Amino acid sequence: MMQKAMMAIVLAGFLAGCGGDNPKEEAAEDARDVAMVERMSKAPLDPVLPAPITANDVARYGLDKPGCSFRKVNQTDPVFIAAGDEGFMTIGGELKRFAGKSTAAQLPGGAYTSYVGLSSTIDLVRQPDAAGAKSDQSHFPARLTVHDAQRRIVFMADGEITCTA
Repeated sequence: MMQKAMMAIVLAGFLAGCGGDNPKEEAAEDARDVAMVERMSKAPLDPVLPAPITANDVARYGLDKPGCSFRKVNQTDPVFIAAGDEGFMTIGGELKRFAGKSTAAQLPGGAYTSYVGLSSTIDLVRQPDAAGAKSDQSHFPARLTVHDAQRRIVFMADGEITCTA
């Protein structure tokens, strides 16, 4: 009986000594596993193409409030309307609503430079005036950038902002 117990202890010690992995190899394997999980957790990049907000949309949804609108270069209808605490953009045929980020800089008309939606954010940045251009506080060149939930750029356009009080 004692002999069987002794053999079991020796066998357990032998197996423990043989089965142990190198700690460096275990750490490297753990790092690979974590990296794989992180890659699998990221949603694929899904670019957006906002549609212009037409005069019919403005009338239908009551978007003719004081604030600012962003138009792409050589386009008459706005792509984004910032009406104070809320902003609007048409994506995938639906008018999406965004909340104004109160910690962002303010534009004329009470609009903000940053808006947050359910799955994306929108940033408006004033651009330098073109040589000889006569911009003022209510009309100036700008860049609109849309980020997805992981802060990747999914849309960017240069254009102009027009603000009304």
